Amino acid sequence: MDKGTLRTVKGDVRLPERTRANELFIIPHCCNNLGAMGAGVALALRDKWPEVYTVYKEMEKESRFGLENRLGEICFAKVEDDIMVVNMIGQDGIVSEDNPKPVKYWALQSCMEQIRYLIDEKIIRYQIMTNLNPNPVIHTPKFGSDLAGGDWNFILELIREQWLEYGIDVVVYEFE
Repeated sequence: MDKGTLRTVKGDVRLPERTRANELFIIPHCCNNLGAMGAGVALALRDKWPEVYTVYKEMEKESRFGLENRLGEICFAKVEDDIMVVNMIGQDGIVSEDNPKPVKYWALQSCMEQIRYLIDEKIIRYQIMTNLNPNPVIHTPKFGSDLAGGDWNFILELIREQWLEYGIDVVVYEFE
């Protein structure tokens, strides 16, 4: 299997740049386990595609503990024909004096594995339904590293291990 490619671009992940024909855009981002998408990329995605927040809140309702015990899980919304946003519950709370690094790397890794499986499943289903050969590409912000307090270089290693090694192309967006 060929390794995926990694590209970094300046821009807005909500306006993904097509890199190939039949591209299926997968936009993962890091969410907290508090039921809030009130800042950063999560808020921007929520504002553009309200269904991103709707599936997040539905996930919260599925457990009597809300999202508190959902670290390491994903929920996703198909927001356009060729765009899927994936909420990765990878952050325990929000940044504070008592919680300077709410990102949990083990949770991000679990979410990233699930996205890899989701891509495999979606490709097969899409091929059966359309007789087309979609090209899934992950278009992502630097998740887990800003408001979540994580180390982007470490997260980049997770991207290499979980996606690039499995032949998934990744485009990282740096907001201007």
